[in-house]
Amino acid sequence: MSELQLNLPNFDGPLDLLLHLIKSQKIDIYDIPVAQITGQYLGYLKQMQNLNLNIAGEYFVMASSLLRIKSSMLLPKNEFVDDEELPEDYDPRQELVDQLVQYELFQKISRFLQEQDEQTTKVLTKEPDVAPKNLTKPLPTGLISRDDLTNTFAAIMERFKLRQPQMAKIDLTETSITEQVDHISALLLVRSELSFFALIKDQTSIDYVINVFLAVLELIKKGQILVSQSEKFDDLILKKVGENE
Repeated sequence: MSELQLNLPNFDGPLDLLLHLIKSQKIDIYDIPVAQITGQYLGYLKQMQNLNLNIAGEYFVMASSLLRIKSSMLLPKNEFVDDEELPEDYDPRQELVDQLVQYELFQKISRFLQEQDEQTTKVLTKEPDVAPKNLTKPLPTGLISRDDLTNTFAAIMERFKLRQPQMAKIDLTETSITEQVDHISALLLVRSELSFFALIKDQTSIDYVINVFLAVLELIKKGQILVSQSEKFDDLILKKVGENE
């Protein structure tokens, strides 16, 4: 029997070691030379002991199983004992072969799942961290709700045909919104009320309309104006909040 040179890789268990011995020598897994494999297996355990490596008990259990199978194959069949439990073509190696075939199948499935996991894009989600003071506050109690504002703005977008099927980049700056807030506030100093439709009349720029709408929301948030609407999808009427309101 030729000596088998091993570099002592890490194995997941005795079946992994046996499968390595069989594959490295291109042995038919269904026709294992038990005497040869047993000798090599015990030689591997001896090398591990010489290197003071910790050997799990399952490795010694497999060693005893291999020795039992080897003995069963070397001992002649006792013709004077009628063993009805074993078929005539019984092979002591069959149980070991079944375990190795099943273990090899699990290895292939494990490698396939690992490859799929490595090829899959990792997506991580995290709830946003929002300070209590920055939480969205409800609109002041009045004649209009958030749904009314949303529906009205949707109607405006449709009326002015500002919904485009193609993708577009919208650049909004804090300065433009601030300017609209100041502009609306200045108009309300000389007028008792303003029409939202009038503010965006003849405008075709979606940036401008959105800036005006955000400016209105900002004034509502600051409690400087009240917004009313006669019916859904109708014009928004902006009124300045008085000192007593």
